[in-house]
Amino acid sequence: MTKNKRIHWLGAVLALCGGLGLAQAQTAFPKQPIQIVVGFTPGGSADTAARIVGEGLGRELGQPVIVVNKPGAGTTIAAQFVSKAPADGYTLLFGGTSLVYSPGLLYPSMKENLATDFAAVGSVVSSPLLLVVRQDSPYQDIRQLMAAAKSKPGQVNYGSTGAGVSPQIAMEMLNARAGASMLHVPYKGTAPMLTAILSGDIEVAFDVASSSVPMVQGGKMRGLAVSGAKRMKVLPQIPTVAESGYPGFDVTAWYGLSAPKGTPAAVVAKLNAALQKVLANPDTQNNLAATGNEVMPGSPADYQAFLNSEHRKWGDAVRQLNIKLD
Repeated sequence: MTKNKRIHWLGAVLALCGGLGLAQAQTAFPKQPIQIVVGFTPGGSADTAARIVGEGLGRELGQPVIVVNKPGAGTTIAAQFVSKAPADGYTLLFGGTSLVYSPGLLYPSMKENLATDFAAVGSVVSSPLLLVVRQDSPYQDIRQLMAAAKSKPGQVNYGSTGAGVSPQIAMEMLNARAGASMLHVPYKGTAPMLTAILSGDIEVAFDVASSSVPMVQGGKMRGLAVSGAKRMKVLPQIPTVAESGYPGFDVTAWYGLSAPKGTPAAVVAKLNAALQKVLANPDTQNNLAATGNEVMPGSPADYQAFLNSEHRKWGDAVRQLNIKLD
């Protein structure tokens, strides 16, 4: 065998071994439980959706999938935790809208942006926000609410699931459109915020519809408006914000799965393949749709393109509204 032939033969063997190694890595994963980290308290919309999807992933991957809650700082605590985890696919972030603009803008020292500093696994769900008040609130519709907010600047208070999260940005967008001013009261998740509404500590909030729908259906809260472009199938009687006097208003929250940057492409591909099967399952779709969620299937590349677009859109909104953390 000539020297050149030996070189070509050696190269072919190395390439084959590399391909086999990649295939073996993909086949071997996962060998242990996977954790999905959520930046909110248990019981909220993100937590519920993560648990529904996590259960399905566990079935598809043959390993337990555990949801871990790390609330606080507009979900940036959860993001920082996952970014520092080993890039092996066993620690995933159930991240949402706020993580494409909070790092760098609202938290200048934080660099872990969902659009630029993680490996995109796949989008999961989207949901409009629901503007809610307690059932016995004097506000019967959004016009009455905004009229009160305009006549009493800073005296009408609103809650959010954390400073800097998308429900707060959505409320500030509405305030800007109406020429109103409300007092912001942040909480560490959906459950404590909804408790605060029911107890009368706060008057109103934008909340991800998937957590507020049961409260409205159960007669504990009243829905004033839906933030998305269309009415919700589960609450068709509630108008959109756009229908209520603010044309063009369209805000939707979403969540997806991301892994630490540097996670092998084969592992990301296997996670995404399992996720697509979960999202295509009618039971999963029905469980999510019952509270207003819509599944968002797609490849890692689809999710990355979506993240890039949302990064620009929400970043522009935060800058234009000049939103700062309290």
